[in-house]
Amino acid sequence: MRASTRMLIIAALLCAAVATVTWLSGGTARAVTPIAAPTLTPVVTPIGGAAGGPRTLPDAQPVGDARSAQIKDLEQQIKTLRDQYHSQLDPLQQQIKDLREKFDPQIKSLEDQRHDLIEAGKSPAMQDLDKQEANELASLSDQEKAEIDRVHQHFADTRKDVQARYQKEREALKGSGH
Repeated sequence: MRASTRMLIIAALLCAAVATVTWLSGGTARAVTPIAAPTLTPVVTPIGGAAGGPRTLPDAQPVGDARSAQIKDLEQQIKTLRDQYHSQLDPLQQQIKDLREKFDPQIKSLEDQRHDLIEAGKSPAMQDLDKQEANELASLSDQEKAEIDRVHQHFADTRKDVQARYQKEREALKGSGH
């Protein structure tokens, strides 16, 4: 599937999600009473992994009963919206997967046939030149992937260091009674 088609599908899904959220909220933006935010920590995952978003720390300071009830209500609303979102999104993703499994092998087979016919019409010298180019581009692609992996690892390590530093500062504040 082409990247532009994927982007259109993703955009359509996002529009549907926004419309659902707007519909569920009565079509208007609702004011939310400001509350003290719980202590959050970013979730660091391996490259290509899926992060679940910020999570509250188990050692967060207790809040008043009114705020606690409001937080629980918001958490329930979030859970309900996520459930509705996935109940609509998951079947669409399965349909896309099924379509790929159906059409991609057929398209690949036809493309291979076309490629073979084109290659058969080229001179041996031109075929060798094409092979050299393909090998050089493959090598360059491997170098690019290795470099990207190294950069991702560098930033993952830096994130861990920052999180550890702030966790130490939180523990120091707790120890001093703040």
